[in-house]
Amino acid sequence: MRKEKKYMEQPKDYAFGCLKYMKNVYSQQGEDGILEELLKRLDIKDGSWACEFGAWDGKHLSNTFNLVKNSNWKCVMIEADEEKYADLYQTSKIYSNIHPVLGAIHYLNGHGQKLDEVLFETEIPKDFDLLSIDVDSCDYHIWKSLEEYQPKIVIIEHSGLDDYIIQREGAIHKVDIDGSTSFHPIKELGEEKGYTLLCDTGNLIFMKDEEFDKMKKD
Repeated sequence: MRKEKKYMEQPKDYAFGCLKYMKNVYSQQGEDGILEELLKRLDIKDGSWACEFGAWDGKHLSNTFNLVKNSNWKCVMIEADEEKYADLYQTSKIYSNIHPVLGAIHYLNGHGQKLDEVLFETEIPKDFDLLSIDVDSCDYHIWKSLEEYQPKIVIIEHSGLDDYIIQREGAIHKVDIDGSTSFHPIKELGEEKGYTLLCDTGNLIFMKDEEFDKMKKD
């Protein structure tokens, strides 16, 4: 018998009290307001660097476009779908601080490029400030395979399931129960990489341990 799906409580705070800062400008689940507060506390200035994929048109439900538009952030935006990338490219003609990339990010050879390889072709620094991962499939594996770059803040989607499921190649997102990695493996991966989980908005928001340690608490 197939067991009943059980989902995590959302939204939920874990280490900071982020949820009171939730606000959407372009984000979907309050991430814009949370990021605004975190960046203020870390004293990260306008004009910093981010990376987001899949980026869609650069604006739709974006975790980075508010920073691009209103704080002059530079952002590597990556989109695999050619039609969506065409819209992203048009957005980048208006906002020249967007660095659009057409391509699939993956962790297996033959399925796309590793994120390290793509970022190496840009000017983004190794310790850039914000990474947003949303590919509705192998998000977990892509972050796990990232070795050369150490973003200060990572936003990553999870399935919402209160279970221990790591996505497997070939699974179909939102149809196959294994189509996206669940909360617990991603939390463990973040901790292994030296990150503290701050909150779960439907996306998990992590911060590098050393950055979290120096951030002022309420």
